[in-house]
Amino acid sequence: MQQRFQLSTPLAFADVERITSTLCVLPGVQGIDMAPGSRQIQVAFDETLTSPQAIVDAAAQAGYGDMRGAPAGGCCGGCCGS
Repeated sequence: MQQRFQLSTPLAFADVERITSTLCVLPGVQGIDMAPGSRQIQVAFDETLTSPQAIVDAAAQAGYGDMRGAPAGGCCGGCCGS
């Protein structure tokens, strides 16, 4: 499954690294696509192992409590070893 998430503020370079390291340890996360300056994060994941809510919760624990789900879309699956 692929899900797009939205942040209220644009991502800085440090945000990209922190979110990537936070979400890639979640079971079932297969890829994350985001870029500095963007407010969107695309996550590909196995829905039998994790959920959009678990992803939002993990982001909140990393300091991104404003992350919320957006309509699903495509993902390049560019990280997390997918």
